[in-house]
Amino acid sequence: MTPQTVRNLRLAAALLVAALVQLGIAPSIGIRGVRPDLLLSTALLSAMFSEANGAAALGFFGGLIHASFAAPSAGGFGSLIVSRILVCFGVGWLEERIYRDNGLLAVVIVGIGTLLTEGVFFILSPQRHLGHWARSVGGTAFYNVVLAYPLYLLLRRWLGPLRLREPY
Repeated sequence: MTPQTVRNLRLAAALLVAALVQLGIAPSIGIRGVRPDLLLSTALLSAMFSEANGAAALGFFGGLIHASFAAPSAGGFGSLIVSRILVCFGVGWLEERIYRDNGLLAVVIVGIGTLLTEGVFFILSPQRHLGHWARSVGGTAFYNVVLAYPLYLLLRRWLGPLRLREPY
């Protein structure tokens, strides 16, 4: 297998592990009703290690997994997927053109990425109780930011060498 194939398989495995942890552990580590979105954080961090199209694929599968176990009652299945595709694509696109791998940047990307993803989701599938939604999103974004650096280090270690492309 090529190094890129191995990396893609490892990123897919990271999403699956994040989904299992999200389902099994996240509800029990919630604080005042706020839980981390480990699946979204993992998708955003994984997008940092991918090109734009690969990052969009990570967003698609992350959104599909999330929508499958969340099963929004008032619809929004597709909105969960589309919101994650757009933001992960943007992170992958930025990685190719503007920034390089950095731990502090990973924290910023997870925070802003969480807010953007939830904002796009809100635009595509408006929620009834705006105040409750805003508190929930703010708490989740904060929780994701706190967990971003340790997740970043784990993912970076799991992926191995950072650069698979030829130097410019």
